Amino acid sequence: MKYKLTIIVIIFVLLSSTTFSVANPGGNGDSNRDFTCGGSCHGDPSLSANSDGLLTIEVERNVYASNAVAVHVTASNMTLSNNRIVGIFLLSSLNGNSDHPSDYGWSIIQDPNGGINNYVETTVSSSNSVTLTWILFAPDEGGNYNLYAQMNHGHISNSDNLAYTGVSDPLTIDVQTAPENLPGFSESWVAPDYRSPGDSTNIIIMTKNTDSIQVKWKLEGEWFENIANVSLIEKDTWSVDIPPTFGDTVIQYSVITSNGNFSIKQPLLTVGTSLVDFEGSLLGARLQSLAYATIIIGFITTLQLYFSKPNIKTHQQKSNFSKINDGNERLIKHPDHPGWLWDNVENKWVIDPDNPPNGGVIDG
Repeated sequence: MKYKLTIIVIIFVLLSSTTFSVANPGGNGDSNRDFTCGGSCHGDPSLSANSDGLLTIEVERNVYASNAVAVHVTASNMTLSNNRIVGIFLLSSLNGNSDHPSDYGWSIIQDPNGGINNYVETTVSSSNSVTLTWILFAPDEGGNYNLYAQMNHGHISNSDNLAYTGVSDPLTIDVQTAPENLPGFSESWVAPDYRSPGDSTNIIIMTKNTDSIQVKWKLEGEWFENIANVSLIEKDTWSVDIPPTFGDTVIQYSVITSNGNFSIKQPLLTVGTSLVDFEGSLLGARLQSLAYATIIIGFITTLQLYFSKPNIKTHQQKSNFSKINDGNERLIKHPDHPGWLWDNVENKWVIDPDNPPNGGVIDG
């Protein structure tokens, strides 16, 4: 029993030890988070260290209220871990809570990985520099707003499993009141992030104050742009024909929204190609590990029971032998009477079957 308990304790420690680490070497995945990750290691100075990287944040043009703007974040010169993963936050403050851009009136149209998250992870190339772009709707009210970028990454020499963090200087953006009738994307529109391989379904774009749009697309990494066919479904709702893709292909497309007074080139958007991902969770993985551990424990217990059976039989045989010996104690040999045994129970002499008198020959 003690042996079984020891095995169970060892397996439990092995299964649970991964949850005790400080940093997350494989990353946590894209999501919407505050600066402190909900109270995790990145917000605790005792469990993090300063990154040696450089982080900058910028916009390229005037920003109008309730209209789209591209925010570019560049991370460079970091000393990374072997997997070269870096996580980047886009934040509206450094308070540690309620610092998501949406808390200050911004709305994410598309993040650098095609989703709508303020925290994304990416792998940095050998150039040791990466630029990520968020497409945002500016707040509805004009005024000055701050945006920050913050990064988390591992380190090639990180025996303590610390999270290395760095924060950019604030980018103060003067959000101007939009001119009347300025064309742009509708605030209720959600940019598509992925399409299934071979999906030829048209992309739907929703606009405001727009009489016409022009859409140009290209494959990521190429320079040549193609003009997409556009048809009007209803007022400010457009169907755009972009060809299907396969594998890990990413299409970049730009939209020009126009009316009689303005023609505005909107920030560059992307749509990727995605296979159906495996649907799972950390809890599910741990439960599966526990199930495997239970199978292993059962197997070990079965083996132990199997190999312990011969010992039980031997013990039983020894017990039976002792009983026979105990029974034979009633028959006592006597040196003066070879071939005979004295029966203590019957109180008489009986022939010794193993050594009968006269060699077994009975006198006539």
